[in-house]
Parts: sequence; structure tokens; C-alpha cells
Amino acid sequence: MNGGRLSRATTRKRKRVFRITTALALVLALVGIIAFAALIDKKQDSSLPESDEIATEMVDSESEQPADAETESTDTIYIEQPYTKVYADDRVTVVYEADLGDRFERLETVSGFVKVQLNERLTGWVIEESVTTEATALSDDEVIAAWQQVVPNASESILDWIGKDLETVRAELGSPSAVQRDQVNEYHFYDGFFLMVRDQKVRAVDWDKQATATPDLQPTREQATGIWFEGETVQLKLFPYSGVMRVRLEQK
Repeated sequence: MNGGRLSRATTRKRKRVFRITTALALVLALVGIIAFAALIDKKQDSSLPESDEIATEMVDSESEQPADAETESTDTIYIEQPYTKVYADDRVTVVYEADLGDRFERLETVSGFVKVQLNERLTGWVIEESVTTEATALSDDEVIAAWQQVVPNASESILDWIGKDLETVRAELGSPSAVQRDQVNEYHFYDGFFLMVRDQKVRAVDWDKQATATPDLQPTREQATGIWFEGETVQLKLFPYSGVMRVRLEQK
């Protein structure tokens, strides 16, 4: 009988040990799962950049940029050649011919072409080699004096028209004898001169078939087909042809 009782006691003891061992194993297994999950999360976190500086370096690195990357800019450019072709987005179709000294906002530069804002609704592309960002500036007084030399009969009141709304100037001058348009500007013709109008503002006044004359002033640029004087707020441009010249006084 004693042997039987000892056998039952031993069995109960073994059952208790088994339950305790099983419980400990479950606890250890749970702890192990939690620790493993934490390790995985830590590894995933370590694969990401720790700061924005790392991401910036990767983007700015020359080795990461494509060969034909676009360069964005918002500076001002000047046309260096008379009759410079301005192209549509296909960079084949000509939409305008720009004059020497024409001033535009540069939007971006791509593969040797510069995208410019022609007027409020239209952009175009010019070959990068045909533009410059540098223009030696003279004083407005010097430019206006040069203009008076080459168009001596013009009234100084004309200076008040440049930069004004077309409606305001038309109220003073009356209706033009003719109006011509291209993709960028309108040209309102009066007796002896015409107005160049862009975005409903008078941007310049032109006198055609003027006697060839050379102002006593060092030009910003001088070529056989065009002479450009850059002032603080105005420009003077002379375009000789067939023994005469066209004169343009323009707002910058």
C-alpha cells in the first residue's frame, strides 16, 4: 500500500513540475517573439536616411543627375543678335523673331535651349548661345540724349507714353491708321511712328526709315545689323538697313 501511495504522490509531483515547466517555456517563447520583432523593426529603421541632409546629398550629387537634366532659373536674359528665332515647344516651329537687346525672363535651360516668357500667355525657346545675362548699363539721361540725336524731331512727351496702358495712350493719340499683330506684340501705326504694344501696355515707340546717324555714346553692343544702348529703365536700339535705319525707344 505504501508503494502505491508513493507512486501516486510521485505522479502528482511530476504533473506539477510539467505544468510549471510548460508555463515557463511559454513565457520564454513569448519573450523571444517580442525581442525578435523589436530587432526586425530596428533593422528596418536603420535602412532609412536619418536626416533630410542625406536625401539632399543624394539628389544634388552630380553622379545621380541625368545627362540632360533641366536647370531652372528665373533670371533675365538679353538677346545678342537681331532677328533671333524664337521656337515653339517643339523647338522647330518659329513663333517670333526677337531683336537685339530684347529682354525676357528666363524660365529654364534645357539641352542648349533657353525657355523665355514672351508675354503673359506665351513662352518660347531660343538657342542658349544667342542670349546673354550681361548688359553694360548707361544712365537714362545718356540714352535719351542719344535718342534725341538720331530722332531730333521727336517730342519728349513721347517718353510719357512708354509703359502706359494702351487705352490711356489711345485717348491722347486717337485711333491708329493701321494695326498689325504677331504672336507676341501688336503694332499700332501713326503718322511717322508706331507703338509696340504687349499685354495691353505700350512697350516701345519705333521710327522707321530714319537717316543713318551715330550717337556720341559708347553702345552696349554694336553690330553691322544692330546697335543697342542699355539704360537704367529704357533702351535705345538702332537697326540700319538699305541706307536708312529703324529706331526703337523701349521700356526695360
